[in-house]
Amino acid sequence: MQVFPVAERPRQRSQGGFKSRSRDEAPLNDGTGPLESSGRDLEGVIGKLGAERSRAGSALKQLTGKLLQAQEEERRRLARELHDGLNQQLAMLAVELGVLARQVPDNQSRLRDQILSLRSRTEGLSNDVRSMTHHLHPATLEHLGLVSALRSYCVEFSRCQPVQVCFAARGDVGKVPADVALSLYRIAQEALRNIAKHASTLEAWVSIARKGHNLNLLILDEGCGFLPSRIQDGSGLGLISMKERAQLIHGAVSVKSAPGRGTRIEINLPISWKAGN
Repeated sequence: MQVFPVAERPRQRSQGGFKSRSRDEAPLNDGTGPLESSGRDLEGVIGKLGAERSRAGSALKQLTGKLLQAQEEERRRLARELHDGLNQQLAMLAVELGVLARQVPDNQSRLRDQILSLRSRTEGLSNDVRSMTHHLHPATLEHLGLVSALRSYCVEFSRCQPVQVCFAARGDVGKVPADVALSLYRIAQEALRNIAKHASTLEAWVSIARKGHNLNLLILDEGCGFLPSRIQDGSGLGLISMKERAQLIHGAVSVKSAPGRGTRIEINLPISWKAGN
């Protein structure tokens, strides 16, 4: 039987010559192996994904802002057309019906009453259109400012809905920029609509206050409440809209609620504008 010699294991040079290297002894790691290279590649991919996500978030925020701006411009256009067109025509029709009623002979009182009834219905339609116009684009907000617009809306809301809203303005709010005022006004509108629809309560409170270098808007009710964590996408669009509007003006939204304990919605934003602007 032929015997073959066993191959020698690789040896490393030492100070005294060569020494054998154990099979369990790993080669020295100088950071240039495939594992290290893969790690650096993975870090680069993660960095790129983070940058892309940041850019996508910024683009989405800009798109949301443009959509809301386009929506407000369309509301303004519709409000102007309703006020200058349909509402003016209804007002003239009510006047003409009043004139016609006075021309009816005394012996035809039933006809006169019918005409006066038509005039009353026409005036009611005119008031509805005026209210619709105000909801689409509040002229009070442009001419009298945020505090007056919120106070007026709370009074109107209390008149049209079975919820009495108490409004309070604390401190000198000052003149608020148009975009900030409109966002806060829309948030208050959405919050009060949600209260009337879901809260099962007869009272609500709205307050706006300046606290140091921050502006605070608070909407509060003591209704049935809910669990914010259980709001589904379809039923929570109002809250989503409020948060998006607040983010566009660099504000933060806090929603606190629990079943049977009412709801508290608070918006805080830093005052970054000058008082005279």
